[in-house]
Amino acid sequence: MPGRLQARRNSYVIYQKMWGFVDCLYPPHCGGCEKPGSRWCAECQSQVTLIGDYCCPICGQAQTHPGVCTQCRTQPHSVKAIRSWAIFEGPLRNALHRLKYARDIGLGEVLSRHLIDLLSDLGWDIDCIIPVPLGAVRQSQRGYNQTALLAYPLALATGIAYKSKGLKKIKETRTQVGLTIEQRHENVAGAFLADPKIVKNRKVLLIDDVTTSGATIESCASAIMIADADQVFGMTLARARRSSASVHAT
Repeated sequence: MPGRLQARRNSYVIYQKMWGFVDCLYPPHCGGCEKPGSRWCAECQSQVTLIGDYCCPICGQAQTHPGVCTQCRTQPHSVKAIRSWAIFEGPLRNALHRLKYARDIGLGEVLSRHLIDLLSDLGWDIDCIIPVPLGAVRQSQRGYNQTALLAYPLALATGIAYKSKGLKKIKETRTQVGLTIEQRHENVAGAFLADPKIVKNRKVLLIDDVTTSGATIESCASAIMIADADQVFGMTLARARRSSASVHAT
């Protein structure tokens, strides 16, 4: 196992060098502001609003005080905990839109570095990493899964097994944009199926790009727990702001 772990980490070094080579061939522009010179510039980084120390230990929603939020005290969860790196706004929002819709796939590697640091800080005991999958139609239309572009380098850097086939989407759903919290949960209910051969008795880390209500990760976690996983954690690069009226919803 130590040899396999080192091999994965060596693969991460090669992966980064590959993207460095691509940058030499095709000089990048910042995903946040489009300034030439890097895929993610220092100025955009300085404008990021990080999730503060006060967040619900279960759903990860930012709060002004410590402790489990009202919603999580009354609503059972399949996911043990969700954490996000920063607020979905400004340059980070721009960059994730480019990653998701503009085929700016190099952003996956550079932005995943923040997930690497976040996971290191959290110290979660994880057996495998699974990206939240797209449905077949959307995968075909887009040609790639932007979440996998964040999850794969995270797995390489940490040496944790990458299991992209551990979970699949079995129901096409409408976009979550514009839906209420209740509609979001209804929209993705029963939309995913986990492979017991991959997740059984394992501690699984789900990776997504953005979370608003937590509905997608919760639906994924439910499917994975049905397949007899030990625990499921969720991590996203960004978290959408919510109004004070819904601050405790997940």
